[in-house]
Amino acid sequence: MPDRRFTAVTTALTGLLLLGSAATAHAHGDTIRLTVTGVSAGHPVTKATWEEDGHPVDEKVAGTLTATSADGTSVGPWRFVPVAGEPGTFTTAEALPAGRWTITAQTAFPALGRAESQAVVAPASVAPSPAAPAAATPPAATPRAAAPRTESDGGPSVGTPLAIGGAALFVAIGGFAAFRVRRRRNRPS
Repeated sequence: MPDRRFTAVTTALTGLLLLGSAATAHAHGDTIRLTVTGVSAGHPVTKATWEEDGHPVDEKVAGTLTATSADGTSVGPWRFVPVAGEPGTFTTAEALPAGRWTITAQTAFPALGRAESQAVVAPASVAPSPAAPAAATPPAATPRAAAPRTESDGGPSVGTPLAIGGAALFVAIGGFAAFRVRRRRNRPS
């Protein structure tokens, strides 16, 4: 009888550990809020935050940007390029020509997001195209007030892998203990 109780308790605790880690995996929500914050040297700058809690999206993002000018000229889709040192901020390797643009930013991974914004690119703000690929060194974003950072914004969460590892260890220990109890019970007296 103690063997069944031990197995039931082990199973229940393992289930709680796994459910707890699943809840933290979706803590940010399932939608990304995109905001086109401006244009730096012709490169559109987009900020990506989680819709649910407003934290910056600090993981790999599959996103594109398209733009349509006032005369109907369309450019893109251009892939998002992360801006170094600014979590959740993206630009493009390509620069928009001078003119008035309707910019559409979209993400597909890690969640869906979409934004549309108007921007004017002045002829003097468009930098000449360098000979080297622009994707290697994306331009710095336009200066703006920095949002207060919290400890949870510092990097990717390690809680989920740690919880899964703890659950696996707990199951292994429970399995070993159940094996030992059965072995003792089946031993001839």
